[in-house]
Amino acid sequence: MPGEPAPRKGTDRRTFLKTVGITMGVASYGTSGSVVADSEVVDSNEWTGPRGGPGRTGTTENSGPTPFPTLDWRLDLDGTMYHTEPVVGDDVLYLAVTANNTPGERAGYLGAYDIETGDRRWKRTGFPNPKTPTTSGEMLYFATQTAETEESDHGFYALDADSGETMWTRRDHSRWSRPILVGDRVFTANEEDIYALDAETGDTLWQTEGVTGIEEEVGTTLSYTDGSVFTSSGIALDADDGSKQWEVSPDDTTLGNPATNGWMVFFTQTDFLEGDDTQVTIEARSPDSGELQWEYESDAGNRWDGRTAITGDHVLLVDLNGESVVQALDAETGETAWETTFPGQFFSSPVVGGGIIYVCGQYIPESDSAAGRGLVHAVDSATGERQWSYLLDSDGLETSPEDAPAAGVPVISNGKLYAATYPANATLDYKYTYYSNFFVLGSCDRRPDGDERLPSDDPDGGDDFPPLDVCIDVVSNLDLDSLDVGDIVRLAASCSTGRELEFAWDIDGDGQYEESGSVVSATIPTCGSLTVELKVTDANGATDTASVRLSTN
Repeated sequence: MPGEPAPRKGTDRRTFLKTVGITMGVASYGTSGSVVADSEVVDSNEWTGPRGGPGRTGTTENSGPTPFPTLDWRLDLDGTMYHTEPVVGDDVLYLAVTANNTPGERAGYLGAYDIETGDRRWKRTGFPNPKTPTTSGEMLYFATQTAETEESDHGFYALDADSGETMWTRRDHSRWSRPILVGDRVFTANEEDIYALDAETGDTLWQTEGVTGIEEEVGTTLSYTDGSVFTSSGIALDADDGSKQWEVSPDDTTLGNPATNGWMVFFTQTDFLEGDDTQVTIEARSPDSGELQWEYESDAGNRWDGRTAITGDHVLLVDLNGESVVQALDAETGETAWETTFPGQFFSSPVVGGGIIYVCGQYIPESDSAAGRGLVHAVDSATGERQWSYLLDSDGLETSPEDAPAAGVPVISNGKLYAATYPANATLDYKYTYYSNFFVLGSCDRRPDGDERLPSDDPDGGDDFPPLDVCIDVVSNLDLDSLDVGDIVRLAASCSTGRELEFAWDIDGDGQYEESGSVVSATIPTCGSLTVELKVTDANGATDTASVRLSTN
């Protein structure tokens, strides 16, 4: 919202190539078991915390609305989610909403909702500007956002996920970062220290002191993978005891928000230059040593201040320098793999679900500047080709008469897309709390109709969609040359090209196309081989097929 956060000053990126020592201390407060394996950290079908989970990648294996979206339900937030994301755990949606952003009067609530109907299960008020929570399915962990000088119920909270009842609270600091939950530990930070808290009691398990550069207002400052906690100040800590593993940054500097896909940790920062110009910098470093692998700097003038999405192949970001461009960098080299311009503006941070990129924003028709609507794009992550676009219908909801709505950061879970809207271009805080709404999109077999699709996507109109070309890609971490009986192979159709594609699969070789969606799973049979066939239909009704044969070796 206007007025927060305060822009960070520009930073000389060359200083980050040095290894500079800083003073750190680790205080141990007993033990509470070891950190669980990464495979047990997050349910891949749910979005359990900021940017999806501990790695902060903005990526999930779960698919979004497939093959096309439709509105499931919507609601008036009675507040704003401009700085927060929805999270999902055990088929329950949790929303952290700011109802009043006036300093000294900050207020907000946490709400739990049924993902299918939108029915509210519980609502807890009295929290000053709650940040995006993290959930285990049984508990909900979150921090509030207030200034140190404000008197309020600030702190760090743990609620019972079923009832919303407060289980424990930490009030010894006014500001905490968005938490990471790994097994029985909650990792969080304040302006100086990193903490591991007992998830059941809130007791401190360890505290690493003297870590600077954690002055968080909006962004996530921590990420986790394979027993290491990474901070935006360029430090890696052992998740078991808080001891320092490596560091790369000097005092009082930040590398930016960390995200890790397991084999690389990526730091992203937006530097605010003179005037209104900004520059996005991404550094890829080894999670084992902190050694710089590659560095990317956008051209000055990219007015996007979001979070990257990280897949096994790409680092995805947005460039708003004049046009709205989604860009994919090769995750191994940092070179541009593809970039595509899309209709719309005010693009959000991208997310990826089942090989499809989802990015939200705003569309305003040239014929009527007052008729702007929230916008969702679905984009193939391998090629950058647009799969579909969907316009959110705010009729009947409170919207600003002066500032048309834009859709914020989406979340993908359980085959659905969740996104809040806000009044784009508004300069007054009260408009954000008065005119923000929430939308849930589910799956549909039909393409968006005339009221939901972009004008350029009209079947009779001309657009730049490529011709139909069908292919099948393996997205599982399995070698097709060494498959065993019972292995589950994930197959994706996202490499197919065409306009508004519909996917149908025969996964058991009986000639019946009983599965839909861009990603399916097939099991290697006990004997013989299995032929999986994919049939794809495009917007013009044209069809084509492809198949893959799976067997043991």
